[in-house]
Amino acid sequence: NAYAITLSGLSVIPLTPQGAPAPQIATTAGIVNGTDGSTNFTPGSFIVVNGSNLAASGQATQLPAPTVLGGSCLTMGNLAVPLLQTSAGQITAELPASLSPGMYATQVRSLANGQQSQSVVLTVGQ
Repeated sequence: NAYAITLSGLSVIPLTPQGAPAPQIATTAGIVNGTDGSTNFTPGSFIVVNGSNLAASGQATQLPAPTVLGGSCLTMGNLAVPLLQTSAGQITAELPASLSPGMYATQVRSLANGQQSQSVVLTVGQ
């Protein structure tokens, strides 16, 4: 929300469109390995994020792949992940090869409506 003092007094202005749904990562098979559908992730692997209201349709047309596509981005901690393809129900991305093994709070952030999904913990192995 933004707060503005106007001639009529204090006005509260919402910064997100009214009724815009937040992105949601699916609770079952929300994030899977793009190669084999498992939950085993390593640096450089492709991942598929399933859910709803994730992004507008988009496809990367350049290399390196963009970190914002279809009006959304995918973050792991504070790191934006390169996106290959986006749609309302699915995002395909590539984990950076330089990513250190560990646990990462992963979210879809919609830049189009200023909302984000709940965090899903993704464990990256070696």
